[in-house]
Amino acid sequence: MTQRTQFDLELEKLKKTVIEMGDKVIENIRLGLSSFLTMNIELAEQVVLRDKEVNRYEQIIEKDCLRIILKEQPVAKDLRLITSILKMITDLERIGDHAADISKMTIYLEKTKKIFQSDQVRKMTEICQVMIADALDSFIQKDRIKAQQVIESDDLVDALFEETKKIVVDGLRKGNVDAEYSIYYMMVAKYLERIGDHAVNLGEWVIFSLTGEHKNNLIF
Repeated sequence: MTQRTQFDLELEKLKKTVIEMGDKVIENIRLGLSSFLTMNIELAEQVVLRDKEVNRYEQIIEKDCLRIILKEQPVAKDLRLITSILKMITDLERIGDHAADISKMTIYLEKTKKIFQSDQVRKMTEICQVMIADALDSFIQKDRIKAQQVIESDDLVDALFEETKKIVVDGLRKGNVDAEYSIYYMMVAKYLERIGDHAVNLGEWVIFSLTGEHKNNLIF
């Protein structure tokens, strides 16, 4: 086995680990929102614990990236790839944090009885999950077009967030929403909006790994 072949195998293993981390994050988002909407404390606590696994993935991938850089001293395209991975796992870790934050909202509101729900927040969750999955897929497939589509999808998340704010305010005026619950509900919506932003970052780093451009600026 040549040195280059071994290097390529290490890079493929690294990418596979990033995908595994991303899958964990997507599942945590789904479970986190489910725990909040159903006030399932046990599930919420599980999601908070699961976030530690996401953090471990970040540490493992960071170490592997640095080891490869020191050992192989990659240049140009390979260095762009490794740099992108280091940036992407930071965003994935923060997405994982937000999924845990959503679950913590459930724990804080354990005694709340007047639960309020809206289709907008559910749709935000669904879109965010698809955005992350598509960003990771574009990374593996080296698909710049799909990565750009991820970036553009954030407009839908932002629009749903604005709709959620209006619905909650209207619910408060009509007395259909518990005041304390509404605060936490909007925090959940805000976490989802931030998750969408981090998904955009993933798409941008995929494009960087392919072109050397980040936000239309050529870096290397």
